[in-house]
Amino acid sequence: MIADYDSYRVLAGRIRMHIMDWAGDDPPVVFLHGFTANGLAALPLSELIGDKRRLIAPDLRGRGQSDMPFAEYGLQVHVKDMIACMDRLGVEQFVVAGHSFGATIGLSLAAEYPERVAGLIMFDGGAIPEPAAVAYLDNYYDTLTYTYASMDEYVDRFRNAPLYQPWVPALERLVRSNLFAQPDGTFIRRVPRFVVDADRRSESLETWNQLLQLYESVRCPVLIVRAEMGISGKDDQILTDTALKKMQEGMPNAEIITVAGAGHTSVLTVPSADRDAAILRFLGTKA
Repeated sequence: MIADYDSYRVLAGRIRMHIMDWAGDDPPVVFLHGFTANGLAALPLSELIGDKRRLIAPDLRGRGQSDMPFAEYGLQVHVKDMIACMDRLGVEQFVVAGHSFGATIGLSLAAEYPERVAGLIMFDGGAIPEPAAVAYLDNYYDTLTYTYASMDEYVDRFRNAPLYQPWVPALERLVRSNLFAQPDGTFIRRVPRFVVDADRRSESLETWNQLLQLYESVRCPVLIVRAEMGISGKDDQILTDTALKKMQEGMPNAEIITVAGAGHTSVLTVPSADRDAAILRFLGTKA
């Protein structure tokens, strides 16, 4: 069951940021979605923590119903957006939970603002990607289609994609949330091409290599949630054993859980009692 949430926009720095806000106890959990997703990716987490913990899910700049400026993108821009957003909301401390690109933003927040971040949950992200993963994702973004004749055409593109296995109703709901209906009956993505291209330009090797330094600056408790099947199988993981070793060297107290059978995107939605129990335990929340 999806708990009710408030939907509003706030001025975060120089943009208006769209927020979904579920009521609950403080400190809130701030969920940061993946590269081409939107704040509705927090729905599975909202069902887990319900009214037990406040949950704040923004649309990152350029996504969903947040402003889409033609300039100013990149990891540090998103980090500053989130601090400005929390300041505007009067939130002093929070737990940050991020998926994929959102996990890297969360990692940066935890490392650069240790006095603000009380905990860090990273869903299949926050690591230096292997060359094979970079090549796959480059091809994925290079071949993205942004306009579709129907919603079903869009959903069918992902239904059998390895990233989205296993395909479950909750995942289909999130996939469908990525489109806007247009007046002519066609559908368009909630994130435009210029935003994807601008943020991709910031993903340089130099940026990735800085992650090792960020690990050592994290002071809060950390939970790493790995998708067993990664991009297309166990041999194509985002969080490889090597990546996890480097993460633990910098964050020796980090807890790691691997979600059996989950792909990079479905790690949020595939039924997993172990994942859910680990999150509730990490948050100090009872089921």
